[in-house]
Amino acid sequence: MIDIPVELGPRSYPIAIGHGLAAAIPDLLGRLRGRRFVVVSNARIWALHGARVEKALKQVAARLDRVLIPEGEKHKTRATVELIQDSFFKDGLGRDAVVVAFGGGVVGDLAGFAAATYMRGLMWVQVPTTLLAMVDGSVGGKVGVNHPGAKNLIGTFHQPKAVIIDPAFLKTLPPRELQSGAYEVLKCAILADRALYEALLDAPERLAGWERASVENAIASACRIKADIVEKDEREDGLRRVLNLGHTLGHALEAVTRYRRFTHGEAVGWGLIGAAWIARRRGVLGEGHYDSIAAAVDRLGPRPRLSDLDAARVLEAVRHDKKVRAGKLAFVLPTRVGRVVVEPDVQPSEVTRALKVLAGREALQG
Repeated sequence: MIDIPVELGPRSYPIAIGHGLAAAIPDLLGRLRGRRFVVVSNARIWALHGARVEKALKQVAARLDRVLIPEGEKHKTRATVELIQDSFFKDGLGRDAVVVAFGGGVVGDLAGFAAATYMRGLMWVQVPTTLLAMVDGSVGGKVGVNHPGAKNLIGTFHQPKAVIIDPAFLKTLPPRELQSGAYEVLKCAILADRALYEALLDAPERLAGWERASVENAIASACRIKADIVEKDEREDGLRRVLNLGHTLGHALEAVTRYRRFTHGEAVGWGLIGAAWIARRRGVLGEGHYDSIAAAVDRLGPRPRLSDLDAARVLEAVRHDKKVRAGKLAFVLPTRVGRVVVEPDVQPSEVTRALKVLAGREALQG
């Protein structure tokens, strides 16, 4: 088992990573023994893995309830949070209850936001089942929902009590979802870890059949990068903004397609190439580095088209991004693999040109 502490004073928590850890839930959550627990998940995840997690949780819970929510990014809405909290109320949950987010990133964001805002805050635990959730949403305490016009516009910070990552769940993950998470691993590598970047280049294409130890090490590397940044800047007042590499454009692509065309990782994949192109255009990223990053993204697999999207609509969605300051577009740009800068004044024309370049790359996706 790999242990990664997230040191945030009274809000500190452990991240535990290892194959088979679902069976160790009673030991990992022993300090919460005797409380009421409620699991938030979706029907597909519960059918695949629910019996195993339920058996483990019943060893620590005084009572265990369950809320199953609709699946997919399009359901990451205030209406679904209301559904969860109505269930909390109906079941008579009190302030001493523990919410367990058991699923992918959408489940984690919704369960965490419901926990943060019900009775002004319930304790919660993350048990992510997708690669994307394991390396992104499960670390850092960002929870929330989408607005029709902007991704993750409504939310707050609410740190979990523990994160339990069992890569064995990935065995049932559809290839597209595994690929989606791989883009977030690549983002972390471009951000701060050349060794992780090289490991991804050596991995099987689309990560199909990647050996167990390599998967665990990649997840741990990504989590360490994020945990280190979150410890220095918990509420995104400065440094934590670098974690948005690829997300400014990626979130806009998700919003204009109503969260139905791209997985989050696929949108971030396009965003990584877009940010690299803007960086090259500005002269802060060499052409060879740009080519390497673009090729690394493409190696992870094809992504849905964007050539039919209205550039003006995408740009308008970018303007609603949470990182906009004083009307100026802020982008995280790579300067080489392992280092980035935050540019606070990216021009709309640069974004529009980047979109045209990305549309021209579609033929390369196969």
